[in-house]
Amino acid sequence: EVKKGGKKHCGYSGKHRINGVKRSIVVDARGSFLSLVVARANRHDQSLALRTIDRISIGQLVRLGADKGYDSNVLRQSFLTRNIHPVIARRRNNDTAIFASELRHSRYSRQRWKVERSFNWLNNNRRIDRFMEKSTRTYQGFCHMAFIKFYLKKLT
Repeated sequence: EVKKGGKKHCGYSGKHRINGVKRSIVVDARGSFLSLVVARANRHDQSLALRTIDRISIGQLVRLGADKGYDSNVLRQSFLTRNIHPVIARRRNNDTAIFASELRHSRYSRQRWKVERSFNWLNNNRRIDRFMEKSTRTYQGFCHMAFIKFYLKKLT
């Protein structure tokens, strides 16, 4: 649901048939938050992937697991130029050769539930679940605050 002020910062998602924003996050193997990008819903996931990875400020990614929405040879090459081994689920219509590193690291793609759990943590906050902000930048700041709040609770 989009409130009054945020309509111009939202896009129409044809897949879900709603107005809203798209959140792209990267989590580590334990499910800890590393990076977040918020954009209008009419953007494709692949266009947000590199922006999300470039915003990681802690450490260096070695491998990156992703679902079928990110299956693209151009995106795979972009990951390889950043020295990241892509582990991306293949679409049925993608018949290009599979990299040896993808076969070696295929078990990492089974951990998608950690990303979904992180989205669930975000949605537990009403202000984030309902887009009430006037800009996506403010919304992104509240998402960061929600993760900080979650980890502070975890420490106590």
